[in-house]
Amino acid sequence: MATLTENFNYLQPTSFKLVIDRRNYPNLEFFCQNVTHPGMLLNSVEVPFRRVAGVPVPGDVLTFNELNTNIILDENLTAYNEMFSWIRRLLETNMGKGGRGNIQSDVAAPTYADITLSILSSHNNLTKMVRYIDCIPTSLGDIQFTSTSGGSEYITFNASFRFNYFELV
Repeated sequence: MATLTENFNYLQPTSFKLVIDRRNYPNLEFFCQNVTHPGMLLNSVEVPFRRVAGVPVPGDVLTFNELNTNIILDENLTAYNEMFSWIRRLLETNMGKGGRGNIQSDVAAPTYADITLSILSSHNNLTKMVRYIDCIPTSLGDIQFTSTSGGSEYITFNASFRFNYFELV
């Protein structure tokens, strides 16, 4: 039997922290501006029954959307460079050692990385964590430079990831 919650505080949209393999990608944590937790879909199977077109039966395949992030750029493009090097390393790994170009990256860095989204309370205490297992970057968004924007706006870029599964910790 489910129990009624005793915590009636609403989750605030700014109460989170994202960590992407802190040892190999330390700058992606500090500059993360927003995260979109991915939805999931349990594909159903339609089974015909008498005069009904189909009765949905739960399927056996779970599909996750991509994990999307928006990251603020620093003046040295450090976080962007970390993502760019990770994607290039994935490409080099898939092409083998005979790939084109000379990629200057840390060969010891992993191909897959776990991403942890820490959800914080209104007092900035950890309440729950969502761990995305075996993530790989799939998209590195555009960077838009605009000479007419105000001085208080910051440039951001999007990064998307695919993963095997997630767990609530």
